[in-house]
Amino acid sequence: MTKVFTFLLFLLMITHVACDGSNDSGQEIKKEEEQEQEKEPEKGVDVSFAEYALEETSCQWVNLHSKDDPCGHYNLLVIDCNEVLEDYIEGTDYPAIDFSKQTLLLAYGIECSGSYLDSVSLQQLSEQNYVMTVHLRMTIAAEISEWEAAIVVDKLDVESKVELNITNK
Repeated sequence: MTKVFTFLLFLLMITHVACDGSNDSGQEIKKEEEQEQEKEPEKGVDVSFAEYALEETSCQWVNLHSKDDPCGHYNLLVIDCNEVLEDYIEGTDYPAIDFSKQTLLLAYGIECSGSYLDSVSLQQLSEQNYVMTVHLRMTIAAEISEWEAAIVVDKLDVESKVELNITNK
């Protein structure tokens, strides 16, 4: 009888250890999945916009790039009035923006290796937080290149914050 009792006790201990081991590994997997989710960038809702271009005008962007700016220098301007826009455009036949209903987001930067603007996207993360992503396409040219990306969106609230994200393909 004691041999049977000892055997049953032994089986019970093995079962308990096996169950605890599987729980620990399950928790480890769950923790790893949680860490991976934390590493992923926050996703939002795509926001519609219109690209703002000066190509078919006699205007050009000014006061954006400085010869002292290092490669990899990026900036984003949130422009809500004509007076500010005129500080960054040379010429007068630029496309009109109704700043009572719209906001201009103007991103620009300098790359050490050749690159050009591939695409732009805008996502709303929360009521007042946005991310403008500029996708650059790398070239084989070894030259410093300047780029600008301008989009017009529905009027943003004064408290809104727009983060700039740059990707290189």
